[in-house]
Amino acid sequence: MQILKAALKLFARKDAGEASISDVIAEAEIANGTFYNHFKTKEELLEASSFALIESLASEVETIMGDMDDPAERMALAGIYFFKKARLDSNWAWALIRIAAVTPRMSDMLLSYPLRDLQRGVASGKFSIESTETALGLFVGSLHYGIRNILEGRAKNKLHDREMMTLVLRGFGVEIDIAKNLASKGFDRAWKED
Repeated sequence: MQILKAALKLFARKDAGEASISDVIAEAEIANGTFYNHFKTKEELLEASSFALIESLASEVETIMGDMDDPAERMALAGIYFFKKARLDSNWAWALIRIAAVTPRMSDMLLSYPLRDLQRGVASGKFSIESTETALGLFVGSLHYGIRNILEGRAKNKLHDREMMTLVLRGFGVEIDIAKNLASKGFDRAWKED
């Protein structure tokens, strides 16, 4: 959809909270009525933008995971794939960061994907955590901060991504050697086609 593409392009350059409907209309080069035929409010547009960003990446991650069954390995790969996407598409990454800052439901969308793997990791004994909510916060917070590190030039070396996911797995109670191995496998799988 033309409006959504224009909004994401705009949010890559400008804070989503500061961008107005007029800004989106100008970016999309459409009439006011066209915007309001699709969205009633800016909040509806932000929610649709959140969904578009998360759904497209989630689909890519599920494809690359294939038949991977280990929940710890899946979470490591998912995190590293987010970082890879940020390295290859800074517009996508800036839009994600800026929309997440003003769209509370985006966090819920982001949390829904790793929840199943986190629960499976706990049930299988791979993860030892006190609180699912806290563990999800660690995962999503690490993705957010890691993407900021990439975008702001503090993480030029891709090994940063592997190290971030190693630390997340350690936070879930995974032994250091196993966490390093799983993050390395995720890193190799995420970057293998490049």
